[in-house]
Order: sequence, then C-alpha cells, then structure tokens
Amino acid sequence: MLLSIVILSYNRPQEIKRILDNLKGYKYEDIDLIVKDDSSPMQDEIENVVNAYKPLINFNISFYSNKTNLGYDKNLIDAFNITESEYVFLLSDDDFLDGKILFSLIEQLSKRKYKVYFSPYNFNGVINRCSISNFELNNLHHVIYNSILFSGLIFERKTVLSLNIDSKFLSNCIYSQVYLASKIIYNQAEYGFAPKGLLYVGGDGENFFGKNESAKHKHILYDRNIITANLNYHKFLFTVVEKIALETNIIILDLFKKEYKKRLISYGLIARSKGITVYRDFFKGYKDKVIVKSRFTSFALIVLFILPKFSAYKFYIVIKSIFKRSG
Repeated sequence: MLLSIVILSYNRPQEIKRILDNLKGYKYEDIDLIVKDDSSPMQDEIENVVNAYKPLINFNISFYSNKTNLGYDKNLIDAFNITESEYVFLLSDDDFLDGKILFSLIEQLSKRKYKVYFSPYNFNGVINRCSISNFELNNLHHVIYNSILFSGLIFERKTVLSLNIDSKFLSNCIYSQVYLASKIIYNQAEYGFAPKGLLYVGGDGENFFGKNESAKHKHILYDRNIITANLNYHKFLFTVVEKIALETNIIILDLFKKEYKKRLISYGLIARSKGITVYRDFFKGYKDKVIVKSRFTSFALIVLFILPKFSAYKFYIVIKSIFKRSG
C-alpha cells in the first residue's frame, strides 16, 4: 500500500461523517483510511459511522480503537505502527479532504521523492502553509511552524520508525509532530508539498485537546477560546525546538527565537483587534508566560495599547500578507 490516511479521532462522530462524505464516489488505487480512536467515550458511535460508510466508499476504510487512552502525542506516534503503508497522512478529525485532489497526491507520492510532505490547507477561504524555497538551514523555522498543525503532514513511515527517538520526552511534549518533521527534514535536507486544494481545516468541532484522561497538562491546555491560551503552549514548543537544536544544530534555536519574536507582535495585533480588555490579558500573559522577550518586542506591544482595534486588524492582515511564509 502506498498511502494510509490515519485520522486521529476523539469524540467526534459527526466530523468523521463529514470526512467520509467528502470521499464518497471516488475510487483510489493503493490507498486506505484508518479512523484511529483514542479510546474515547463515543468510540461506539464513531465505529458505527465508519461501518455505515464502508459500502459507500470505494477503497478500504477501517476503525481502530486504542485499548487505553494514549493522549495526543502517543496516539500520533502510534499511527505509524498500525499500518504497513509506505506513507502516512495524518489527519485531525475536525478537518477534511477534497476527494478529487487525492488523485494528484497519489500521483505525486508514487514518485517517492521526499520523506516528508506538507499539505497546504484552506482555512476560511485562505490558503496557508504554501510552498517556499528549497531547504536551507536558515529556513528551518518555517519547517517548525509548518509542522504545528499536524493535519496534512505526510511522512514516509519507515523513516519515522527508524528515528532514534526519546519516547519518554515525546509522550507529553504536545509537539511530537514538530520534532518528527524537523529531525527528518534536517537529516534529508529536503521536503515536498502536497497539491493545493486537498486539505480543509474545519476548526468548528468541539476541541478535546487537553481534555482526555491522559492529557498531562490539561489544567492549562483545555480552553483554547481564551486569547492567551496559545501563550501556554509556547513553552512546550520551545522545549521541543531546544531538543531539536541540541540533536542537530544549535543555531536552529536562535533562528527560531528571531521568528518567534516577530510573530508575537502579529499575535498581539490579533489580541488588540478584540478590544482593550482582551489586549490587557494578552499583555499580562506576555509578561508572565513568554520566556523569550526583546526590548523591541516589548516596546511594540506597549505601543499597541494606543492603536485603535479596527486598525490593529488591518495592520495584522498587511503584515501577514507581506511576511508570513509558514504556519
């Protein structure tokens, strides 16, 4: 089998239904789909959805349930153990695919050119994670940010399994996919991109990240609707980047810090566009939680207090269109 699409699932039967609805009527060669449920309370409902669609899908689909709740990172890493396909396409259960574009992906993967591919994704009508120039060490921060969304990451399975990884570290690091992609791409010095139009980010289902029983850091991860929530994740991302840098090239950490400081200002503009009260919470979170600061970043974020909220969002759009190349 060339490709397995592995859906990492937890308590979202309706979102699984949407994924399968978008694959009806297409017949693919050398591809299968596995719904990998992390022993969720709604696993029976999810399995019923999968069974109902088996006669409607023109390729093999199956349901796999973990015997115990593994949690986000362990469930993701285990995805490479439940199939023997050459490539594994990771997909979140609240995202979905355009079935007709899968033909182009299969044609591309059949050339077996790269060990890692990134799928550009459509979110609210905007295409993100687009192709950039060929691999350079100075651009590895783009690889890191492109890996944060695990949906649409495509790995050669044997390459992942051949990595000498620290299982204990990855088991609750929150960014295991960033580690895998960055290590492989650094070693191979190349990567590819899947066709545009394939992946759509739903982002409209209830978020269960940090809520399942194995989530080690659930007290700070579960509520992603709070504007400062992402600041809670950043220290985990830095820990992963530090490990990647120590195992590859220490300059990666410095390059990432430079990019991170820029993105803090962009994120501040989003917070300011939501009003002064929200921005005060964001700025307090920046002072209390962010471990990488600079005088310039701090000054820029202070200045944002006097920027009208309608102007903040306009500035964000302009800055994003000019500078953002990943993530």
